[in-house]
Amino acid sequence: MSAKGRRNGLRPFETFEHTADIGLIVRGRTLRALYVNAAYGLVSLIVDPRGLREAIVERVTVSASDRETLLAAWLNEILYLLDARRFLPRRCRVRSLTETALEADLVGDAFDERRHTSRRVVKAATYHNLELTRINGGWEARVLLDV
Repeated sequence: MSAKGRRNGLRPFETFEHTADIGLIVRGRTLRALYVNAAYGLVSLIVDPRGLREAIVERVTVSASDRETLLAAWLNEILYLLDARRFLPRRCRVRSLTETALEADLVGDAFDERRHTSRRVVKAATYHNLELTRINGGWEARVLLDV
């Protein structure tokens, strides 16, 4: 999965170390872009996304009480698809997004140890110190991932 690179000097995602966890800082010009970049960042932590084909389409609907918890639910839904169906997205498109719900199409591949380079096991997106804020005309989120 490739992030679109820098736009206006912003990196779509980066990581930071945290005790027994790893943090993900995600940016986007829009909330839709932020959620897409969060998916890209998560997948990039798990596997080298360049090895993923675009062979399977999954439609995902997630809901939560607010934007922050929606972000964690979104990432946890992607982790659920990996655990339940061995599916990882290479590309995603947010079809609709509100304060409390997200619907997206994920296009990707079934994880195969013989074809994919595994990087780390991510167990869950946590709610600890979860933040989603406006920055410089866009959005930034910080989320801790349990590894």
